[in-house]
Amino acid sequence: MFTVAKILELLPQEGSLEIKTLEKMLKLSRKIERTRLEIAIKALAKLGIIEQKNDHHIQKGNIENTIPATIRCSSKGYCFAVREDGEEDIYIREKFLNHAWHGDKVLVRISREGIRRRSPEGEVLCILERTKTNILGTINENNNEIIGKPLDERILSSINLPLENSRFIDKDEKINIVDIKINRYPIGQLPATGEIVRKLSLNNGPEGDLEIIKTKYNLLDSSVAPNVALKKPLQKNRNNLESQPCILFKSWSSKNCPLLPALYSEPSNGGMTLWIHIPTIGERLNYGSKLDEWIRNRSNSICFGEEWQCFLGDKLNKEAGFEIGKSNSAITLELFIDKNGKCQSWEFYLSTIKPVAKVSQKNLDDILKRKKRSRIVPASLKLLKDYINNIEDLLYISKIINENLIKAGLIQLDLPVPVIENLEDLDKTVPGGEFNGWSDTYKDKDPQSIISVFTKYANIILKDHFISYNISFIALKFKQPDNIQLNDVIKSALVLDTKINVNEEGIISFKDLILSLKESPNKRLIEKIISNTILDKYYSIPTSNSDDLGLSKEDSTNLISADIEAPWSSPGMNYADVINQFILLKLLNEGKSYKSKRKGSDQSLGSININQDNNWEIFDINAKEYLAKVCSKTNLRTLNTKKKQTKSFRNGLISMIQLRSVEKSIGKIIQGTITGVQSYGFFVEIDPSMSEGLVHVSTLEDDWYEYRSRQNLLIGRKNKKTFQIGDKVNVSIEKVDLLRNQIDLNVKIEDGNSEIESSQTVTTNHTK
Repeated sequence: MFTVAKILELLPQEGSLEIKTLEKMLKLSRKIERTRLEIAIKALAKLGIIEQKNDHHIQKGNIENTIPATIRCSSKGYCFAVREDGEEDIYIREKFLNHAWHGDKVLVRISREGIRRRSPEGEVLCILERTKTNILGTINENNNEIIGKPLDERILSSINLPLENSRFIDKDEKINIVDIKINRYPIGQLPATGEIVRKLSLNNGPEGDLEIIKTKYNLLDSSVAPNVALKKPLQKNRNNLESQPCILFKSWSSKNCPLLPALYSEPSNGGMTLWIHIPTIGERLNYGSKLDEWIRNRSNSICFGEEWQCFLGDKLNKEAGFEIGKSNSAITLELFIDKNGKCQSWEFYLSTIKPVAKVSQKNLDDILKRKKRSRIVPASLKLLKDYINNIEDLLYISKIINENLIKAGLIQLDLPVPVIENLEDLDKTVPGGEFNGWSDTYKDKDPQSIISVFTKYANIILKDHFISYNISFIALKFKQPDNIQLNDVIKSALVLDTKINVNEEGIISFKDLILSLKESPNKRLIEKIISNTILDKYYSIPTSNSDDLGLSKEDSTNLISADIEAPWSSPGMNYADVINQFILLKLLNEGKSYKSKRKGSDQSLGSININQDNNWEIFDINAKEYLAKVCSKTNLRTLNTKKKQTKSFRNGLISMIQLRSVEKSIGKIIQGTITGVQSYGFFVEIDPSMSEGLVHVSTLEDDWYEYRSRQNLLIGRKNKKTFQIGDKVNVSIEKVDLLRNQIDLNVKIEDGNSEIESSQTVTTNHTK
């Protein structure tokens, strides 16, 4: 199946393309597929998006005044186009949606510019790509018609179903939940049509809940990896490090978990030399092959709790993974770190390693309890006794590096995981899987928290490395909160008695605000507010100069910014890491190094570029064309779409597990904490599940409550009772709605000798 986005990607920037060639590039072999392409070309030509030169050739039209964006709708019908360039969102009236659904990729034309606080308005010119092939919905019969209604109220459409789907209606059930496959999206005057694939139920235990969440977030891919032979990494120019006793660190216990690196360090010249060995995927895979396309379409590994869906497939994941006592190929980053934790030099190269030990969470706990350099080794550490000193060195280095990353702008928040059952691997640190604008606080008892520090550091170093050679790459970027968002956080922090030190101009940076929270008695609550304020990281292809990307020209080995990474060290988690491995391998294997006039020798392309001119051609024309394909806007769009989908699924699954935990407490009174106050009510977090929701102001019947924005509170006109952020409230759980992530509560409000029970809705909101 092709999309408009794919057609536009394949058309050259200049000149035309033969339609038959386009059919081959899209791999359209059946007549019906070619007919659909012909219809699409005619429609796009009418819109001016493409131009048809003759019956056989087409080229790009004038789309300079159009903007690629993603549709975001609310349940009340308000829709915006979220621009890919990060500029202001565009308001789209429902009649100008052109049948686009929430989450669809579209081309937008601005019809009215924004004025003052008013957003610009526009219309959807064309839908580039539909993001939903299946819908989680309910089924009803109305006037002899079978109608499917999406449970996601942001999808402003119903789906017509065939009459035979009436067999899925069970009149004894209050709600009939179904998985609806979309056969035709709405177009013109024609409604959407589909068919029910299967019936779902909330009474099928954890497995049934998982299937509901998979359907909700369109993660139903059950395809099997193409059965192709994997490439064998070349042994030429490969450093043999099998004698090096490198160590594995692992917290996960579920099946098919993603690949993790191996580590080793040793003292050197007053500092430490550190080796970070990364599983090599880029050497085992041909870009553009059937297997690569299958992997790219999955893009991310996903944790289902008790098992993982590894996006690489079982065969590749097993062959590339490191095991104790087994030799395997790796891409190694060797770096020298001085006593202050700063990287003074580095080198990337290909290697062969053989790990000697694996460190678990229990092992780390025992090592930390043991006196440093003690000769007594607990029984639980007997298998690691020869490597304990090295493990302690790695722990020390990770702490120093983590402190420097925080100084370089890394935001770490200490948000506890809900204390509930069935989370399994969902409560573990995920190296390379943190898409939030913040990271989990460093935990020296969590093996993967330690791994996460080293992988993040390796990613930042590769970013500097690519920039020094002026090479395009896939970047993972963090966008600093704007002044309005910063002021909202400051207002909440001041209400919670947090001391904030501003500069002479009365300004504080976001980084300094985070540091000022360490002594706050309400640190956890403020960090929760911050976590809801910070935007997610996003993938991009940097085009600006080194100043904008955090590379110091005077001392390029000083990491002055942790806002941008070049992810490559978690190739078992994300396809972006595989892309950057492709680029790095092309540099190491085919790049032309600079010939030094003084020494008459080549500079290693695995080391940072020390030549300031960059006047020589590193890649030939074939390599440049390859890198342009690998580092394309289409791949970028896929990465960002899949990243959001993966995070939404993870949050949705955790929310379902939270709600199941809360279900057990129906009828009980539980203490909660007010985490936010607005004019329409206040949000409450319920312990220990950490479900969060809204107490609507209309349910507080003992008085008329007014909102005071400066104090961030609600106050009663007569009784002067207040509800303020940080306050504790007792609530009884009345009802749990698993499909809409809602919990109905009664809160007891004391008013003299009387108690008033009011009903409200609490909606789960897990932000990790």
